[in-house]
Amino acid sequence: MGAWGSAPWHNDGAADWFAEVFEGIDIDAHISSAFEHDDDYDRIRAAGYLLAVLGHSTVWPGDLERLDDHLERGIELMTEMVEEDSEFLELWEDEPEVVDAVRAEIAALEARLDGEDDDEDGDDE
Repeated sequence: MGAWGSAPWHNDGAADWFAEVFEGIDIDAHISSAFEHDDDYDRIRAAGYLLAVLGHSTVWPGDLERLDDHLERGIELMTEMVEEDSEFLELWEDEPEVVDAVRAEIAALEARLDGEDDDEDGDDE
């Protein structure tokens, strides 16, 4: 078994397992669908969560060439959600906890896009 780090996805066995788990799921279509409408806030955040959690090259069940585009679109949409006077903030009555949560989700996507958190234990690949 090839291993290159201590994160759960840093080995060939895990990479193969993730591929088996997600076999037949068109994650790219699901993410694209969630990002189709910029006011579908619940789906946008849910898709962003999947991108943050699954967006590792050895885990991502979709086309790796599309991953960065998905991340960029998620960052764009979620940033718009927390801009002053947005409909999203109006719906949530500017609830600070929700705003902080969305900002943290944006930061996670940005880190994923920059490759800063590809492993959670601080080891570089």
